[in-house]
Amino acid sequence: MKALFLTVPAQQACAQQASVIVDRYKVDTWRSQEEVRLAFTSNLVQTREGYLWLSSQSGLVRFDGVRFKAFTAENSPALRGHTRLITIPLAQDRDGGLWVGSGSGLFRVAGDNVKLIATNAAFKSDIVNAAAVDPQNRLWAVTRSGRVFVIDRSGKQRELEGTLVSYSGSSMTVDNNGDIWIAAGEGAIYRIRDGQLKRIRLPDGAQVQDPSRVYATRDGAVWFGTQTAIARWKGDRIDYFPLPTTNGFGAVTALAEDTDGRMWVGSYGAGLHWFDGKEFSSFTRADGLSDDRIIDILPDHQGNMWVATRDGLNRFRPLQVEAFTARTGLPSDMPGGMVRDNEGGVWLAPPTGGLFHGHIRDAASSFRRVGKSPADLVLSLAPARKGGVWVGRPNGVVSRYSGGNTSVLGGVKGLPPVTDLLEDTSGALWIATWRGLYRGHDGQLEPIEQKDDFILRLFQDAAGAVWVASLTGVTRIDPAGHQTFTQWPMPQQTGIRPNVIFEAPKGTVWVGSDEGLVRVGGGRTTIVAVEEGLPESWVGAGETDGVGRLWLGQLGGLTRIKIEELISVADGKLASLLDVGSFKPLDGLPGGDPAAWPHPWSYRDPNGKLWFAMGHGIVALNPETAKPIGAAPKVYIDEAFVDGTRKSDLDSLVIEPGSRRIDIRYTGVDLTHGPDVRFRYRLDGFDPDWIDAGTQRVASYTRLAPGTYKFRVSAKDVRGQWSPTEASISLRVLAPFYLTAWFIGLVILSLTLVLWMYHRAALRIRGAAIMEERTRLARDIHDSLLQGFGGIALQLHAVDQRLGTHSPERASLDRILGLVDRTLTDARKVVWDIRLPNEADDLAASLQLSAHRILADTGAVVNFAPAQGTTYELSLSVRQQCLAMVEEALVNVRKHAGASIVVIKLVYTWQALYITVTDDGAGFDVDEARRRNGHWGLQGMQERAKAIGAHVEVESQPGVGTTIGIQVPRRRWLRWGLLPGSRA
Repeated sequence: MKALFLTVPAQQACAQQASVIVDRYKVDTWRSQEEVRLAFTSNLVQTREGYLWLSSQSGLVRFDGVRFKAFTAENSPALRGHTRLITIPLAQDRDGGLWVGSGSGLFRVAGDNVKLIATNAAFKSDIVNAAAVDPQNRLWAVTRSGRVFVIDRSGKQRELEGTLVSYSGSSMTVDNNGDIWIAAGEGAIYRIRDGQLKRIRLPDGAQVQDPSRVYATRDGAVWFGTQTAIARWKGDRIDYFPLPTTNGFGAVTALAEDTDGRMWVGSYGAGLHWFDGKEFSSFTRADGLSDDRIIDILPDHQGNMWVATRDGLNRFRPLQVEAFTARTGLPSDMPGGMVRDNEGGVWLAPPTGGLFHGHIRDAASSFRRVGKSPADLVLSLAPARKGGVWVGRPNGVVSRYSGGNTSVLGGVKGLPPVTDLLEDTSGALWIATWRGLYRGHDGQLEPIEQKDDFILRLFQDAAGAVWVASLTGVTRIDPAGHQTFTQWPMPQQTGIRPNVIFEAPKGTVWVGSDEGLVRVGGGRTTIVAVEEGLPESWVGAGETDGVGRLWLGQLGGLTRIKIEELISVADGKLASLLDVGSFKPLDGLPGGDPAAWPHPWSYRDPNGKLWFAMGHGIVALNPETAKPIGAAPKVYIDEAFVDGTRKSDLDSLVIEPGSRRIDIRYTGVDLTHGPDVRFRYRLDGFDPDWIDAGTQRVASYTRLAPGTYKFRVSAKDVRGQWSPTEASISLRVLAPFYLTAWFIGLVILSLTLVLWMYHRAALRIRGAAIMEERTRLARDIHDSLLQGFGGIALQLHAVDQRLGTHSPERASLDRILGLVDRTLTDARKVVWDIRLPNEADDLAASLQLSAHRILADTGAVVNFAPAQGTTYELSLSVRQQCLAMVEEALVNVRKHAGASIVVIKLVYTWQALYITVTDDGAGFDVDEARRRNGHWGLQGMQERAKAIGAHVEVESQPGVGTTIGIQVPRRRWLRWGLLPGSRA
């Protein structure tokens, strides 16, 4: 079979071999990719996630349309300890898990997790190589020797004894009713229905010998493959079709049905056969197949056919377009400008020079050179109303040729370089040049004045107006000759380079340019470009298809959009185009970007077929049937790496402190357009908006701040729309210890403690200074005022001794002496109080001094008990109030109790200080004393206690003495409880 070879883009050269086109299929071949070797491929399975699974020399392999990923012991713990383990994908169960046969048992793959489900000593030497899932979600498995096992989801297995006793190969299929068929060779055909396995007897006269392959088609038929033929069984009839005669062994190894109902037959040694119900056609290694020994054939969800061979993997992708190149008869690898004349002939003007006329046919194209010099360059072509074509050249010559005459039939010379030509409906010839616009009619040539003489493109709309595009704008010339000029809508008036002018729909004129589509007629002037949904901005061709769609020739391929959406976007009613279909080299386009010269390079023939001259060939398509193949890519997070180390748990990714770089690999599963899938991603908490990643499949972040993030990624489908479903993972970047809450709290606490200690030290220094000043004042008062008053008192006492007992002045002098004595007493008390904080900072010492001072001349014995508990320092104000309350109690003892023994006790606890003053004096009635407000200084004690948050308790009875208890909280907020052992 004759095949057309295509060049693979450079970025894919490492992944696949050169592509070929055969029988409306584009065939891509993979033999290896990076470290994954695809030799010795076996069973093919596509899961509901869209992945293609296969077994190869590198083990179990998964393909997403771009990258082959091998599941090995490095990334799958369940496979560790198994060297050179043979793995064979079998079937997907109804829960989405993939069952895999191996020499160690049956594995089940869910997502990226591989788990060993069922083990059996027999599997080590008799591996399971075919399986199917029944409606009850049980796996029916057949080993290489023909043993049958039924296995449930938990791994519980049961062998069916005495079923397949011989082996010459086996395969399984599931029909429309959910029944499972098994072909086991030597006439052994089994069917599993309602959980029961039963051997099936073929109709009498059936010529099916040793059926080793079985396949159920959509029409309800069951096909069998043998060493020499295929057979179709439907109802009571079996049709037998012998395989083509080959030199090889040629036994059937695989069967499959494509979307058109055609059978694909794989053989071992004779390559691939197609059977349309009447005849066979073949495709072998000589035609581009990776190997003639075929192992399996699988139709995927997008209509592709996958063929696994002993030496690689092949994808047969249905083409929506027809491609014609120099191999099929074109006169040049680069067709350049292309027009179709009114006689059906096609004219080509390659950019390398020359002019050719001919016809393009499915089988082969035929062209011949027109003109004398093959080096004549052509810049523009235009159909001639009288037949043939108008040709414009850079030397200023305009010529007309017809298909049957290779000589010049008429023309014009002496013009500037001709950039475009147009013969209008009246027969006038419009000529655009680098130095102005000209119009020829009835043998006369006249210049048409324009605002810009650098004319690039011409077009006549349905109303008969001629549109003239230049670098600065576009001019509309109506049939009456009136001109309307429109400047290009550029922000800085930098100019737009027009490539093509067309009308879509009638009354709306567009200019395809380097900057996008520019509407210049039928609405406000505006630009529709990449921001509005076009795959590329450059537009070099535009053709309508008659069903409301516009086809654009762009860099990288063809683009299909709806005209209604285009108008809505231009009017501002729609933000962007919604239905955008792209056709690229992966869809069978010859490849190579078209150029602006020569032109035009597209047309629509009378049958509605669209033709485009691409960089390295010509493409023809039927717009009613051609549509982008594929569905919205399914997006998944594939892997994550932190500083080059792979992370296995993607459900919740935890990043350790100090990590520098995070790489997240994602994929969009598309077995048809894999390399063309475009992505956008966003890290919530870091990225302010979506990042357009193009076709890149990894996102990298460095030095993320501690916190919680969410990574999201989505893909664009074949219509140019972002998939509504996203893939996402959560990231938690741990903070270093110096940024953790406990460490920050500890630092704050430490700083607070340091500040508190500094404050305490400052208070000590200040207190020391105050104490020093108080001591000085006390000393000065004692040495001056007290000494002076003491001298006065002595003098007055001396005078008093001289006076007689009955002297009238004696009473006044006694009053003066009493006043002086009271003043001296008060002054000494003030000096004592001034000196006390410095001389007795210890509360116990201060209380002891006060007790001896107050009770010194009463005869009472003061017992000061040693302080109990761990002492702690009280503030100055608290010490002063405590001392004052105890002194008040001692004064009451002196004045009223007449006690012989006074006991003072201090008890320190963690929450309070307890002070008790006990005497054995006369005692009193406490209730009566409280009713007599202010009696014996109790009111003053209560006020002092309240000032420091303390509590005073008085216990006394007449004749049994008095106990006064003071409870001083260590902190003012600790204010509960009474004295130890006291009554509430």
